[in-house]
Amino acid sequence: MSGRNGNRKRPAHYEVGYGKPPSEHRFAKGQSGNPKGRPKGKKNIDTMLRETLLATIPIQINGKTTNVTALEAIVLKLRNNAIAGDFRSAVQAIQLGMRALQPEETESSGVATPLDQNVMMDLMRDYLEHQDPAANDDGDRSKTDEEE
Repeated sequence: MSGRNGNRKRPAHYEVGYGKPPSEHRFAKGQSGNPKGRPKGKKNIDTMLRETLLATIPIQINGKTTNVTALEAIVLKLRNNAIAGDFRSAVQAIQLGMRALQPEETESSGVATPLDQNVMMDLMRDYLEHQDPAANDDGDRSKTDEEE
């Protein structure tokens, strides 16, 4: 074979037809079949989310600055809000916890997980019944049943 592109010699048995273009009409080496396709370096939504949530950010924990991923910071904030008495955050944290723990439990043993929805709802009810509403509203702690 000599030359480039259109000057290629075709074997005698080469037949031009469907899926077999003449050598002068084939793509040159290094030339894309879709030159106006997706630009190189363009990120899709999954890549952007993954990079954004896994990027490290500095946060303060107990007065010390620590670098954690953005996703970890979000989960920590959700946990803190749930502990502070935010019902929506608590429900969300419990749902995420159930999702995170369920595959581990089922993989490690063939037994069903003890953390099912009814148990989690009972825990939520118990949590809300023992929540001190006065402590959340104005910062003053009123007497609880145990202190009386």
